[in-house]
Amino acid sequence: MLRAISVVRRWLALVAILALSTAATVACGPADTPETKETKSASSRGCTPAHSLSPGSSQQTLVVGGQSRSYLLRVPPGYDGSVRTPVVVLFHGLGGAPESVVNTTSMGELADDNTAILVAPLARGKVSEWDFRSPISEPTSDLAFVRDLVEELESGACVDSSRLYAAGFSNGSALAFALACDGTTTFAAYAGVSGPYWADSCTKSPPASVIYFHGLQDKVVDYDGADTVIGLLPPVNEAMASWAAHDACPAASATTTVSQHVRHFTWEACRGGSGVDVYVVDNGGHRWPGGERPSPGRASGVTTHEINASALIWGFFDRHALGGQ
Repeated sequence: MLRAISVVRRWLALVAILALSTAATVACGPADTPETKETKSASSRGCTPAHSLSPGSSQQTLVVGGQSRSYLLRVPPGYDGSVRTPVVVLFHGLGGAPESVVNTTSMGELADDNTAILVAPLARGKVSEWDFRSPISEPTSDLAFVRDLVEELESGACVDSSRLYAAGFSNGSALAFALACDGTTTFAAYAGVSGPYWADSCTKSPPASVIYFHGLQDKVVDYDGADTVIGLLPPVNEAMASWAAHDACPAASATTTVSQHVRHFTWEACRGGSGVDVYVVDNGGHRWPGGERPSPGRASGVTTHEINASALIWGFFDRHALGGQ
């Protein structure tokens, strides 16, 4: 009984803190700026000549700040090099690898089915770790690596620049949100699982469409905030409240009981057409909801199959594009 009361209090706290954080905001979608109009126009045109790529998965390398970095590139069977194609950049967790996060999340199959390019970079270190705190101004930083990687893709493939997306698990989730915080690389939406992040510097960034998942029984990254092996991470409620407030979302959220152990909190019609979706899993551990084994990094606890994070992420991405959210 005490555990059930604790779970309810956490959910009520999430509703309350987001309502307080966004009560003074006004949701409105600004008219297209010249930049977004240009993005729309560019993305509607094909590539001439075609940027040919062989379908399937391949290992690629890129030199960033004098260092060689690697990534897994997965090109869908329907790619023909002349049609602008969405791109999803997927970041593994601490100690993970590109292949493991692609296999666990089944994002490769979804990318193939939706004719999108999937890119899974590799972090550095004997125990692979993303440095999501070093600024993009540092030439060897991971933010600079992602920026250069996107530029490489845009020059070598027929990419729809209005449909670039970032997603990650745990340490990779924190990196995805750090990219939203920086705002230099223009992703249309961001997805994270088991790795919340927010910093004061995020207030200077453009609106960010965010979808996030976290288990209340996560012992690696505690829901209420923790000093983890990758540093101090904020409480989930506070981090998501900050993103909703940053996006000037309406104070009231739609709250849905998805299943026995899952609640969904959503804020729509936020600034610039952005939105914030949060899924809280009562019995969930440090896992990718709906994921398969092996785990994408240092996972633990229960993997819920009451929802499928990959399918929900893909649906969220499909609803958001730069200049046309």
